[in-house]
Amino acid sequence: MRIAPISLFAAGLGLTALAADDPAPRPSPNFVVLQPGGPEIPLSQYRGKILALAFIHTTCPHCQDLTRTLTPIAREYTPKGVQFLECAFNAGAVALVPGFVAQFQPPFPVGYADDTAVRVYLGYSFIDTRPMYVPHMVFLDKKGIIRGDFPGESPFFQNPNMSIRAELDKLLQAAAAPLAAKKK
Repeated sequence: MRIAPISLFAAGLGLTALAADDPAPRPSPNFVVLQPGGPEIPLSQYRGKILALAFIHTTCPHCQDLTRTLTPIAREYTPKGVQFLECAFNAGAVALVPGFVAQFQPPFPVGYADDTAVRVYLGYSFIDTRPMYVPHMVFLDKKGIIRGDFPGESPFFQNPNMSIRAELDKLLQAAAAPLAAKKK
């Protein structure tokens, strides 16, 4: 029973994590994915593209499966204007990412960030003690607005292949709607 009052207090302060599968669009905060031996990847560089961003742990079997799932999806959707990106944030990610990339050979960038930066980006507060399950996927539209946020415990990951494709198709249709309206 102590959880409810604390949650209500934290919610009143705006300190709780964003609701799972929250459909409310919101601007993407600034965020940079680092690459071992490579350039930094600010999410803002992908404005004008739909972005499928996966937060992973390189050692997590579910995250490894997600990378395997994303590989053919990326090959299909990249020509349609979708950018895929993975960000590892497990302990030792800076050293583990190169081996992960060599093993899984994703056709998209994989980098890392520290746990605190990822939690801040995803809206977890410093007082939030809930575990953060991975993988965690976020979808941004062409304007950098978060349109989908799916934590690891979400039903979204019961069938990630179908869920990811459905989310991308929805974003692509929304992006094409203004163009179709202008042609009329």
